[in-house]
Amino acid sequence: MPILRLSAYHSHTRRARPGAPWAAGAAAFALIILSHGAAAQSFDLGALEQLFGEPVTTSVTGSPQRQSEVPADMEIITATDIRRSGAYDLPGILRHVVGIDFLQWTDDQPDIGVNGYDQAFSQRVLVLVDGRQVYADYFSFTPWSTLPVELGDIRQIEIVRGPGSALFGFNAVAGVINIVTYHPLHDDVNQVTVSAGTQGLAEASGVTTLRTPKAGLRISGGARADDDFSTPIPAGMDVAGRRNENRRSIDLDGAAKLSDHTELTLEASRTEAGQNQITPVYTMEITRFRTDSARGQLSWDGPIGLLTANAYTNWIEQASAPGVFGMDFDFTNRVTVTQLQDLFKVGARHTLRAAVEYRDDSAGTTPFTGAHVFYHVLSASGMWEWSIANPLTFTNAIRLDDLQLGRNGPLPVRYPFGQSDWDRNLRKVSFNSGLVLQLDDLDTIRLTAGRGVLLPNLLNLGARLAVTPQFGLSGSPRLDPTIVTQYNIGWTRGLPVIDAKLRLGVFYSSTLGIQDLGGGFSAAGGVPYSLPLNVGDSHATGLESAVDGNFLTHWRWGANIRWETETDLFNPIAEEGTTFLDFDDTTPHVVANAHIGWSGGPWEADAYAQYVSGMEGLVGVGHGLASMLVPVHHYFEADGRIAYRLTGRMTAALSGQNLLHSVQRQTSGPPVERRVLGTLTIDF
Repeated sequence: MPILRLSAYHSHTRRARPGAPWAAGAAAFALIILSHGAAAQSFDLGALEQLFGEPVTTSVTGSPQRQSEVPADMEIITATDIRRSGAYDLPGILRHVVGIDFLQWTDDQPDIGVNGYDQAFSQRVLVLVDGRQVYADYFSFTPWSTLPVELGDIRQIEIVRGPGSALFGFNAVAGVINIVTYHPLHDDVNQVTVSAGTQGLAEASGVTTLRTPKAGLRISGGARADDDFSTPIPAGMDVAGRRNENRRSIDLDGAAKLSDHTELTLEASRTEAGQNQITPVYTMEITRFRTDSARGQLSWDGPIGLLTANAYTNWIEQASAPGVFGMDFDFTNRVTVTQLQDLFKVGARHTLRAAVEYRDDSAGTTPFTGAHVFYHVLSASGMWEWSIANPLTFTNAIRLDDLQLGRNGPLPVRYPFGQSDWDRNLRKVSFNSGLVLQLDDLDTIRLTAGRGVLLPNLLNLGARLAVTPQFGLSGSPRLDPTIVTQYNIGWTRGLPVIDAKLRLGVFYSSTLGIQDLGGGFSAAGGVPYSLPLNVGDSHATGLESAVDGNFLTHWRWGANIRWETETDLFNPIAEEGTTFLDFDDTTPHVVANAHIGWSGGPWEADAYAQYVSGMEGLVGVGHGLASMLVPVHHYFEADGRIAYRLTGRMTAALSGQNLLHSVQRQTSGPPVERRVLGTLTIDF
């Protein structure tokens, strides 16, 4: 059936926000959908957000849902939040969200974790841009500087805490960050931004939209040059000097209505970035990235539901020095994904989604070259959303991944593996379940459970291959996936007396089969090789609380806190961080944030504060062959922004990060420096 009926159904089977008449909300929702055609394939999220007074998303179930309805532990950062954060990059925007862990290693290299488990090259968070993966499979991490999106492109950022593999796809084991950009058919965004500041920062970006009644094209791009921090590099993090850092990016995103029932979107992007970074073995290296992507999507709204065919290819190159044994790493990775999905309804209360996906992923070996490690994955998934009664919705999703591993090309002399060792087949199941109960206009209870599967990355499966006559480093085709299961209970309470909202949550997670980088050893071919292993399990328990609201017309405020504890159950060889892993010591037990903001006339001002309790951090020893723990004391940090609207289209802003100290130690890496920048934004 047409997606129009699905959307209208969602509007009249949920409660409107407090104070908004239910019938009027349903009628207004239907009017917005009708204004975009009788069978629209995409939705005007901005109009829906204005109607309901809260962000609206389609990324969890495929159909529009208010944030309060979503069957997942989701936080949504709006475009207003992004502007008023004062951050100049994506991770800086995320830093003050409850449940987010943030590690700033160098000026351009942060790592983001969700509900703990954050280390260098954080592996457990799937990052998407409009549903397309920008998470790098070959290393299981997200190189944030390579994302082909400018801050002016972004409508909202959706953060899902907990495993989301069955709902969002491959390798979403601890959380999902989906960056939703402005849609070229619905949004007319034209903006230029220039910034300059400390650390030699000079940055410019722009976005423009070209539209007709049936088609739209958004073009965006940016360039940045800056210096790294000048603070001392800790002993054990070997480095061959720092270099200046830079980034440039371009993205073209187009959409067209081919008919009343058919919509086509096309996207292409390129990003190049150079930065200093701390590696997963806690040494510093100089790295250059180049990423390219191409994507096409065709949607047809017909009698059997909303059919969507989607295909994209990501190419990424990473050149890093110094590598190992005097040899540089030069990774090349290509992933191609094709997907077919049907979203449909059965009766008035059942929404279903069925999908199949094929993924082809390969990486060349380095620094020993000439071979490729690859896998092919065929996946099938299904989602069922059941509106049991007006205030109660039950959602279930399941996904099966069938992976075939392989390798081609030469093998080193006296290598401990033969080509046939890569002839493996892995079948793993993931699931998500969510029960949302709206007790009344003020109270919502949310129960969620999820199981995610983190497959070994291509580096750990053998793409990393360094050989000398005396010693070698390699991946292993014998690694097994890591399984993460998490349970959440959440309660949201409206506080109309103070125009605020309170959220409380508790979670428990279990991680089985954690993969390390070097806990194994083999001399089967006569040359000793360091190999990755599955070294054990870990369990975490946490509590989260957040409250935010408005007062006296011009003020907004918020505060949140997360308490968490982990228990690692590792093999003796991996205990106390000896093989680049340690979660119960390196995760702070308490992370607390506070925010207050004011706006009036042409002025805006916002201040953010964060407290992080004491922890330990990892540093490499023995040229990256092992690691050890060092103390990192608790710290406070503060960010801020003040802006003045010079004209109706021009705004000047002064913002800063880590404002409390000129230099502050926040990780086991180099201490961070205070950053201050001025920004001029012109809308046209």
